[in-house]
Amino acid sequence: MAALFISMKIFCIFLILSAGTALFGQQVDSADPVVLQAGEFRLTKSQYEKLLPGFDRSSGAVTTGATGQSELTGHDVARLLALVTEAKRRKLEEDPVVEAQIRVRGYVLLANELLTSIRNEVKKDEAGTRALYESQSNRYVEVKARQILVRYQGVKMPAFGAVAATRNEEQAKARAVAIYEKLRAGADFAVMAAAESDDETTRTKGGELDYFARGAMTSAFEKVAFDLPVGGLSQPFRTEFGYHVVQVTDHRPFPFEKVRALLEDQRARERFEEIGRGGVKLDPKYFKP
Repeated sequence: MAALFISMKIFCIFLILSAGTALFGQQVDSADPVVLQAGEFRLTKSQYEKLLPGFDRSSGAVTTGATGQSELTGHDVARLLALVTEAKRRKLEEDPVVEAQIRVRGYVLLANELLTSIRNEVKKDEAGTRALYESQSNRYVEVKARQILVRYQGVKMPAFGAVAATRNEEQAKARAVAIYEKLRAGADFAVMAAAESDDETTRTKGGELDYFARGAMTSAFEKVAFDLPVGGLSQPFRTEFGYHVVQVTDHRPFPFEKVRALLEDQRARERFEEIGRGGVKLDPKYFKP
């Protein structure tokens, strides 16, 4: 979706410029002098300054000067106008495919601007965003946990400081199960982590991990950790790093302000898609599944 709505301002510039000298070649007075000429185009100061916002990195047409009045910027704009003049001389805009592409890219730009407009509306509606935050509060939490890791030959290893295991997967699983049973029987997790864990980073800290949010860990680890209640102990499970036994020690909700921008974007995109789907009708005699 994001790729679809990259700004295509250059094509809207082309649409404006295709009006040719009828727009930019008119007679002007001294209060608004012509400041740039290129090909068939003569831009007054006001016309040039109206055109400048269309030049940005996302449009594909960039200016290299520090300001709009920089000579470098002027040359960048003039170059585009000169190229458009030649394209028009060759009547390229009359090609049906080119004409369709210009039209569709203009539509894409307008749709992109609609999304920006909706985002601005949503930002003003803090109450609506807070309501969404409350309804999805279980999604916006951080988990604190501790783990014991049992590696085996062939698993993914950290870049530094890790010692490769010599055991095979079956042996690793059996070791993890034995550790789990001891913990269930009342063994101290920190003591067990120091003695049994193959994770050099957390072993000396009793297996303690820092608080982490969704997306910070591998999917298998995340699912287990976020499904466990505080104090809950997982059965051994496998990731690309080996077999883990995990205990969750705390859940901490994100402050509203930390996720506000994310929630506003969610609301804006949902409204955007709702508009995009509304009132759509396709002729089933023409369109096929």
